[in-house]
Amino acid sequence: SDTEFWDKMQAEWEEMARRNWISDNQDAPGQVTISTIEKGYYFHTDNPFKDWPGAFEEGLKKMKEGDLPVTILYLEAAILQEPNDAEAWQFLGITQAENENEQAAIVALQR
Repeated sequence: SDTEFWDKMQAEWEEMARRNWISDNQDAPGQVTISTIEKGYYFHTDNPFKDWPGAFEEGLKKMKEGDLPVTILYLEAAILQEPNDAEAWQFLGITQAENENEQAAIVALQR
């Protein structure tokens, strides 16, 4: 329906604004990349799980429960703790795709 279409467009616009994709300023406040290799993937800086021990395992549990937003936070925390964890990047990409955030999914899966 038209309402669903416009609701989806609004959500995409808000996501773009949150990630600062519609601004000339590449150093958006509240966002951080962990290195130039990961350029293009913006991590949540207000992630409550960033120092969580066993973040990857917790993320997998939340994934099985279907809680995609929390899964993403846990997987991002795991990657911030271990940036070269290919499995964490893979699951993050898959989860972002399931959460309909294709740009983040592509960047994570390319990593």
